[in-house]
Amino acid sequence: LSGLVVLFLGMMGIGAWVSRQIEMGVIHRAGATTALYVDSFIAPNLQELGQSGELLPERIERLRTLLSTTAMGREIVAFKVWDTRGKLLYSTDATVAGRTYPMHEGLLQARLGTVASEISELEEEENAALKAAHDHLLEIYSPVWLNGTDQVIAVAEFYQLPDDLDREIGSARRQTWLVVGLTILLIYLLLSGLVGTASNTITRQQAELGRQVKQLTSLLSQNQELHGRVRRAAASVALLNE
Repeated sequence: LSGLVVLFLGMMGIGAWVSRQIEMGVIHRAGATTALYVDSFIAPNLQELGQSGELLPERIERLRTLLSTTAMGREIVAFKVWDTRGKLLYSTDATVAGRTYPMHEGLLQARLGTVASEISELEEEENAALKAAHDHLLEIYSPVWLNGTDQVIAVAEFYQLPDDLDREIGSARRQTWLVVGLTILLIYLLLSGLVGTASNTITRQQAELGRQVKQLTSLLSQNQELHGRVRRAAASVALLNE
């Protein structure tokens, strides 16, 4: 029973950790795919931000065209372009474009050159319109590099529906828990077999020891009786001698 409790707790910990790692892996893979899209289609239209802090109208129109005509673009629920100081240069929600917001973790990571992705609950101030329409979305921040340099000139932010992602993560989680559960069950059965065998061995040894103790007790009793008979015989011999 103690082993069962320990194995169950271990199963819960391992299962939760592996499930989390799978979820993070799937989300990061989606972020890497989006980063390739940014490098291929979005970044060439944002190179002017290396010299100026604003997007030209023709570039904004080009971004709208890309989002509506490419396969990846049609999967995007919302799209934003940030400068490196937290100003929202472009957004599919025109009501928030041009404002400056606090730079939260994902934006800061992308500013430092790292793709950041997570399932967002849309709690940020600039996501009020998205929050009204969606419970949560896949949020991805991808750095935009100045061509031929290691300088980040902007951050592209994407929001995608997490339905396919949720299904993939759910399937992976179920498989993970199934494998972990079966493995722990097998370990428990092996452990039970080992403990059962050891217990039976100990029981047999205890029975044998008890039998030997009884035998020894009987022999001691017989020995004491013989000593008594010897003493009585010695007393009788002394009496006959007298």
